Amino acid sequence: MTEPCLETVATEDLTEHDAHQAEALVRAVFGSEFEPHDWVHALGGTHVLARLDGLVIAHAAAVPRLLVHDGKEIDGRYVEAVAVDSDRRGTGLGRIVLDRLEAVIEDEGALGVLNSLPGAIGFWEGRGWVRWRGLLGVVGNGEDPRPPADGENVMVFRPPSSIDVEGTLCVNNRVGPRW
Repeated sequence: MTEPCLETVATEDLTEHDAHQAEALVRAVFGSEFEPHDWVHALGGTHVLARLDGLVIAHAAAVPRLLVHDGKEIDGRYVEAVAVDSDRRGTGLGRIVLDRLEAVIEDEGALGVLNSLPGAIGFWEGRGWVRWRGLLGVVGNGEDPRPPADGENVMVFRPPSSIDVEGTLCVNNRVGPRW
């Protein structure tokens, strides 16, 4: 059996063909839960693609987002559009793609952030992600930060000692869910 080929590419260097394949994969995996704006959230950063015989069979992206932790700006990378073709789940392909994406986040000196599906929290914790237990907010919208709402399972990747996961974390606003 042929091994998948991994590729790390910036959004601006994605071919139209690869972008369409990656989006179709993510939409197939998440179905109707994947809103029209969700693919837009995955653009503007770094993508890791796993390809087999020219077909994108796994994808994950890390997109720059401004974070503010207890009043201090932090360079963030928000993980988006993580998907593995249904025929290849359980093969370790997702782990391989995420290993590469997490290495990119660390190499860029950024804080990795994501909003986990409830059933995947243990998966992410096993990879070194830590659940945010403090307040969450949006930069500059005038609202006071608040405890995580239903559906907000915000996690950060291997937070350094300077990051207090019981503190306040705010993110720049966007269309759709903030987290």
